[in-house]
Amino acid sequence: MDRTRIRSGLDADRISNLPTNVIDNILKFLPLHDTVRTSVLSKGWQYKWVNVPYLAFDWTFKENLSGEHNIESIIYQVLLLHKGPIVKFTLGFFYFDFYPSINNWLFFLSDHRVEELHLSYSSSDVRRAISHHLFTFDHLKHLILTNVVIRPPSTFKGFGRLVSLDLIRVEFEPEELNMFTSKCPMLEYLNLDFSIASWFRHLDIDAPNLKSFCFWGILSSIYFKNATYLGEMSITCFPILRRHTTSEAGDDDRNMIKILGQLSSITRLCCNNHFLQLLTKGGVPHKLPVNLNNMRDLVLSITGFGFEAEVRGVLCLITSSPNLQRLQITSANAPAEDMLSTIEFLKKAQQETEIPLCRLDTVTIRGFSYWVDEKEFLKRLLSAATVLRRLELHSAYHLSEEEQREISEELLSFRRASSQVEIVFQDPAVI
Repeated sequence: MDRTRIRSGLDADRISNLPTNVIDNILKFLPLHDTVRTSVLSKGWQYKWVNVPYLAFDWTFKENLSGEHNIESIIYQVLLLHKGPIVKFTLGFFYFDFYPSINNWLFFLSDHRVEELHLSYSSSDVRRAISHHLFTFDHLKHLILTNVVIRPPSTFKGFGRLVSLDLIRVEFEPEELNMFTSKCPMLEYLNLDFSIASWFRHLDIDAPNLKSFCFWGILSSIYFKNATYLGEMSITCFPILRRHTTSEAGDDDRNMIKILGQLSSITRLCCNNHFLQLLTKGGVPHKLPVNLNNMRDLVLSITGFGFEAEVRGVLCLITSSPNLQRLQITSANAPAEDMLSTIEFLKKAQQETEIPLCRLDTVTIRGFSYWVDEKEFLKRLLSAATVLRRLELHSAYHLSEEEQREISEELLSFRRASSQVEIVFQDPAVI
């Protein structure tokens, strides 16, 4: 065998001989700093990086710079040397002294068919409005903005191709946000993570293709228009007024009906106790006018099982979800407002004939203390779930094996629709 030929084969530069599109695909997944460094490999590699469609000037990029560098100057040079489309662009660590340059960069990028843009200022008590050049990005599909002020100009026609939108600690007038989302007809994923200093009195979401909605902040009311495809919703909101007690008003203006009554497509709902209080404001129906037949997962946080309005809201959601498979409730175990009233309500509900929960497989209770109100709630659940397989109890405090055995025996002695229930105890430290 020719040793020279073997040695030559080992020394061959296999990567350099790959097709151009393959090399470009490899480079776009490298950190930008490493991508640019490939220019020193050989003359043939000197300008390969200028065609990379992903440019990320983030903390990784900054940390990889050795010595003192003028970051603004480097970004200008990279943009001026770059050729071809820029599909994804990230600015991830900037302070406000970069503000004029960012305006220039966005102006430059507005003509480069950018599909994904991440722009994040460093956290500050003072925020500046995002450049008006942003609103001329006609090809945007994914947009993430952090720590900025958004003021869409009157000439803004919308992002006709936008699929996902993340707004994190931004300042946005509710009316402008409502207008903004209505001008993004292809929007599927909306994540609103606002500062608790922002208060949205009325949030109207008009996004006919919306599939996933996540909200974190202060909210007074919310309404979904044309949300035919909304499947997943997660809302964590904080109080602005004293909690409203539930009335027995029979009008159709109740929040439970207004907010959830039209969301028949929803498959997963996560909400905290303050949003649950918002839902119960104005009264809680026995069940929603239209079943949530697609609901599979309910993840709820409540103030405590002694709060009748919240318990009514939980039972309304459960009763309206005949195909529910997984239920998780976290209780803060706050002192009950009127535990006796709640217990009487639960006893009455247990005697009523309802659609059985034919798909409920797993129930998880976090903050479990086994007070009387909790016991009555579990009685109601056990009597309706025909195929319940697992009841997982995360205790609020450590339970001895003897205590666990006694609780299990009592629970299993209740009337059960399923004979295969396994009761599993977890200590508070277990997540």
